Amino acid sequence: MGIILKPFAWLLLFFYNYFGYAVALMLFALVVKLILFPLSLKGKKSMIKMNLLSGKMQQLQKQYGKDRERYNMEIQKLYEREKVNPMGGCLWSFLPLFVLIPLFYIIREPLTYFMDLNADQVKIVAEITGLTTTGAYPQIAMANALSSPEVLAQVQAALGEAGSKVFSMNFQFLGINLAAIPNWKFWEGGISWSSVGLFLLPLVSVAVSLLSMQVSLKTNQMNRNQAQDETTAKTNRTMMIMMPLMSLWIGFMMPVAMCVYWIANSLFSVIQELIAGKILKKD
Repeated sequence: MGIILKPFAWLLLFFYNYFGYAVALMLFALVVKLILFPLSLKGKKSMIKMNLLSGKMQQLQKQYGKDRERYNMEIQKLYEREKVNPMGGCLWSFLPLFVLIPLFYIIREPLTYFMDLNADQVKIVAEITGLTTTGAYPQIAMANALSSPEVLAQVQAALGEAGSKVFSMNFQFLGINLAAIPNWKFWEGGISWSSVGLFLLPLVSVAVSLLSMQVSLKTNQMNRNQAQDETTAKTNRTMMIMMPLMSLWIGFMMPVAMCVYWIANSLFSVIQELIAGKILKKD
C-alpha cells in the first residue's frame, strides 16, 4: 500500500509546500481530473450513446416487453450493432472515487506520508506528545501537537537524523481546522466560526455534488426533447440520491479536508462535463 500511496503523497506535499494545505487539496483534485479526463471523456461518450438509443430501446420494450428473454436478446443486439457498452459510462464515472482511498490514508497519517516516519518513530512522537497511537486519527492529533515550537523541538531532537523531516503542519483554512471532524451538534462548547464552518463544509459538499450530477445529466442528453428509457431514468434517480448521501457521509465521518477535496472535485467535474459535452456534440 505504501508504494501506491507515495506518489500521491509526494504530489500533495509538493503543493502544500508552495500553496498551503487547502489549496494543495484543490490542486490535487485538478491534477487527478486532468489525468483522468481522456477516460472520463470515453465514459461520457458511452453515456451519450446510451441516451441517444433510448428511443429505439422504448420501441423494443413495446414490442417485446412481455417476453423478457426476447427483449434482452434484442437489446444486446442493439448494443452490438451500435457498438455501445452499457456499463462503459458508469465504470469511468466511478474512477474519481478510487482516488479517495489513497487520499484518505494520506490525510489520516501525515507523519507517515508527509514526514516519512516509520512505526517506531511515530511511537516516539506519541510518547513525547502524550498521545496514543490507537484510534481513528492519532497521527492527525500528533501533527496538531507539533504546532507547538517546544514539542516540535523535542520531537526533532529525539528522532535524530529523521527529525529533520518533521515539521509543523498548518491545517488552517479561513479559520477552520481542516484536520478536525465536523460535528452535527456544532453549538456544543459554544458557537464560533470554526465550529459552524466545520458543519457547513459537508453541506456545501452535498450541494456542489448535486450540481455536478445535474450538469452531467443535462450534458449527457444531447437532444433536449429526448426521452429516457425506464432503466436509465431509474439509474439517474439512484445516482442523484447516492452521490449526495456519500458526500454527506464523507463530510461527517472523516477529517473535513476530505470535504475540501470533494468540493473541488465536484466543481472541476462541472467544468469537465461542460467541456466534454461541447467536444462530443461535434462528434
